[in-house]
Amino acid sequence: MDPAITPRQHQRNEVANGSATQWPTLLGRMIEDLSRVMQLELQLLEAGIASSLIAMADRAIARLVMLCAGVIGGSCLLAALILAFHERMQMEWWECFAIGGVVAIVCGLGAYLSVTGSTASAETKAVERSRGAGSH
Repeated sequence: MDPAITPRQHQRNEVANGSATQWPTLLGRMIEDLSRVMQLELQLLEAGIASSLIAMADRAIARLVMLCAGVIGGSCLLAALILAFHERMQMEWWECFAIGGVVAIVCGLGAYLSVTGSTASAETKAVERSRGAGSH
């Protein structure tokens, strides 16, 4: 906790002989307490945002590592496919590379369609939920 935001003990004004409460003092204390509460809430918000940003960065790094591993693995599999066609089927290099290119394009399109399909379905579900929540 921030040392500048330490709780203070307020001395209560006692009403003596039926005198009126000191409104300016009470108003000052209320504003001081309100500002202290707001400072504490901002510190809690900052701590929550920092932890969520760290978690988001960790997920982004993990996804980037998986993407790099997938690209390297896919490249190796593509090279193996090209070499297999050249060695076993006695095909020309250009034919092997053409087949490998077509396979890579088909796999890329399949991955793209699966990602956009899942994203589109997630968006439609979110829209349906928001419409359903708005109608109640």
